[in-house]
Amino acid sequence: MIKNFFRKENGSITLFVLIAMLFFLFVVFAMFMRSSNSNMAQTSEIDQIKEEYEESVNNINQIYNETLIENLSNLLKPGDFVNYTYDTVTDGYSLPAIYSGYTSDQSITQTMGLRWQILSINSDKTVTLISETTTNQEVYFRGALGYNNGTLLMNDICNKLYSNHSLKIEARTLNLDDIESQMNEAGISARDTFTNSSASQYRSTHTYTANYNYYPNLYAKENGSGINTTEIKSDGLSRSESGYNKPTTETFSVANQGLTATQTSYYFDNMPSSYFDNSEVYDLFFNTNTESCYWLGSRCANCYSNNIEFGFYSVRNSSLNGVFTYNSNSAVSTNTLYSFRPVVTLDITQIQPCTGEAADGTDETIKHMHQIKEYF
Repeated sequence: MIKNFFRKENGSITLFVLIAMLFFLFVVFAMFMRSSNSNMAQTSEIDQIKEEYEESVNNINQIYNETLIENLSNLLKPGDFVNYTYDTVTDGYSLPAIYSGYTSDQSITQTMGLRWQILSINSDKTVTLISETTTNQEVYFRGALGYNNGTLLMNDICNKLYSNHSLKIEARTLNLDDIESQMNEAGISARDTFTNSSASQYRSTHTYTANYNYYPNLYAKENGSGINTTEIKSDGLSRSESGYNKPTTETFSVANQGLTATQTSYYFDNMPSSYFDNSEVYDLFFNTNTESCYWLGSRCANCYSNNIEFGFYSVRNSSLNGVFTYNSNSAVSTNTLYSFRPVVTLDITQIQPCTGEAADGTDETIKHMHQIKEYF
């Protein structure tokens, strides 16, 4: 009788057993879900703890970096010497005449032993260094070719000869933007009111026709130019942009319907130190104690009544000048040669300040210089 209670005659499981099995499975499932929920809660708690830890570490790192940068900014100042060493380049730099516009090819050797000083501590947490003196070799640029390629080549020469690739530090030539960024309101005001000997005021425009409307091809891409129009370009190249990815053999063109140019050249014989708030920075640019003539990698145009001079800004001792390679008067070319002042920019945290001594570069053992970390 008991046997029949649990089974039907055909041997199948009775309803009682089926219910018991379902109940057992429900209990197992409930235990599983409880365990699973517990594990999920633990995992969620662990993830939260991990996130809070990582946030704390990031906050600590941020506070440390901000404190480090603030301390470095207080310890470093313009004029300080930094023990920067550039890669040795034994083969120099070959500059073909087809790019420089000069009458022959030029071979430019690396100036050894250049010392470096802080030019600026920048808002983007970098430091810019400038060579203490000019390079010891002058380089020619001439004509429309010299104008078209000049900024590109100046930067490329300095990059090859004065960079440190293992430290990921790349050199370029000093340009007018570097100088103007250090000028005060009095200096900028003097620039804006400058007029040349033909009474062309800075940023004024002038239109030329007949035999006075020749221009280097790059000029058509520059801000302030107007080719066959009196409308000047405002969405083009700035004065310190190269304009080409590699040296070009393009020369000059003529604006048959008129060439409009903007007076972008200004110059100060014996640049007043009062145009700079920092005397150390002024001395870095305009060293009156040595013969210092060097290119700036920034183009300019000097507008006279019957012609335009195209060329580059330069520094000659205590004077800011323009040096010109090309003239709109029937495509006249002139030879111009100057040296370079290479500059490099590096992360401020790459510098290890010298302690207990002024970084004045007076000690030959480099004790009196800030150091650059090989790893940072």
